[in-house]
Amino acid sequence: MKFLFLIPLAGILLSGCAMWRNPNDPARNKQYVVVVNSMSWPNAASGKQDGTRTVWQLQELNNNEEIFPLAQLKHCPDALPCAWGVLLASRNVTRYTYEQGGVTLDLGLNVDVHRRQQDRRRNFHTSIAVPADVPALSYQRVLQETVSLPYGKVYRVDMDYGITYQLCAQRVDADGKPVDKCDIPYI
Repeated sequence: MKFLFLIPLAGILLSGCAMWRNPNDPARNKQYVVVVNSMSWPNAASGKQDGTRTVWQLQELNNNEEIFPLAQLKHCPDALPCAWGVLLASRNVTRYTYEQGGVTLDLGLNVDVHRRQQDRRRNFHTSIAVPADVPALSYQRVLQETVSLPYGKVYRVDMDYGITYQLCAQRVDADGKPVDKCDIPYI
């Protein structure tokens, strides 16, 4: 004999089989949410825009740290020798919620520019250093904030030395086609 039971809990009805989703969750319309994010900087050798752009399903972002690749930066102030630095940056999302017309998430962004950096991961170890006889850059930026992302709108953080971080939430239909446009260019 099978039983179907309903339990009232803080105004939400739970059944023995499934919970009702957030009314703002696009899954109700057979859609899902991806987050496009980008870390960019001017290439130290060419001066052209360089960086990385990734796309994550929203659920994969929860407590997921993304470490961006190490990069060299150069800054040439007027009448002074150029200074160089190594960029180490990471992004973390600790919580997200669906809101009317978008998502809200808790974003942590760490940017560190110094003479020497290293990236130790499970399968590889990378390090870059500026020689001791070359002037070095030093810059840090730590951002911890709750960010509201309307679908298709780009959230942007501009930092020193041309470093830019961009983030955008986008709905995708059941066929994998974007419903919203995120204007974050491929690098």
